Amino acid sequence: MFQAIILLCALALQPAAETSINPARVFMDSLAHKDTTTSSMTGDIQYTIIQALESDLQKRTGQLYLRTVRSDQYNSEHRDYAVRFDTLQLDDRQSDIREHYIFDGRWFVERLPDQKQFNKRELVAVDEELDPMELMREAPFWVSLGRNTDRVFESYDIELLDSELGLADNPDFPELSFLVETVVGAQQVMLTPKPGSGFEDDWEWVRIWFDADSLLPQLYVKAEWTGDLQIVQLFDVQTNTKLNPSLFDTTTPPPESGWRVQISPWRGQAQAHADHQVDIQPLQDQLDESDP
Repeated sequence: MFQAIILLCALALQPAAETSINPARVFMDSLAHKDTTTSSMTGDIQYTIIQALESDLQKRTGQLYLRTVRSDQYNSEHRDYAVRFDTLQLDDRQSDIREHYIFDGRWFVERLPDQKQFNKRELVAVDEELDPMELMREAPFWVSLGRNTDRVFESYDIELLDSELGLADNPDFPELSFLVETVVGAQQVMLTPKPGSGFEDDWEWVRIWFDADSLLPQLYVKAEWTGDLQIVQLFDVQTNTKLNPSLFDTTTPPPESGWRVQISPWRGQAQAHADHQVDIQPLQDQLDESDP
């Protein structure tokens, strides 16, 4: 699965005689600057999982919501993310669903109204900021890269590529060819985990496409070493619109509500990774269990 999410910092001009200009750094700095002007973002989302070994395809559609919060219980600027899925396609079968996912800067919530199941997991310690790619691993959010430019460069090798590269005539992933026409003229950014970053065992690479003019996100594709693919497409993206605060509500249902509740507090980085790999099922498996 997926995620996502989006954009920040100012372009520092360096004399050519003193240092060479890194095009990837220039572009990421442009995203950073864009991010400073983005207080909210919405869009339609299509989230596709292709599981290679099982030849299984899952496709969810819904809406993505993002907002910048500058004053709340955490007393620092951060991003809230929410996704609401309303349709599910399993191979050739489509059904209506209700699946809500929220991250409020600290807590990741999975709300499944039809099953009255509420799962709440603390992904980051108090007074710390979650790495954007860490969140992308956990949930189908489009995640802002610009807000953490230096951090992304520390963990990933970053390349600027032509829009169709890796989609057209890809011998390893021929199923990606249908995406070529959706990113014509877009700027592709490819992130490959650096050895020792902690991400190299999670995925082989992540490719992200931005509209070349607006710098708004259009698509990201994540390839795991197993050959599985997670694809997030965004459509009709709008920024700086007023959003209903209830979209980002992570309040735990009271006991009398009849909801089943599971809460997992933060237990340290090492334990969080162990939970992710052993105790906590991957998000797509949890979603499978909730399928009608």
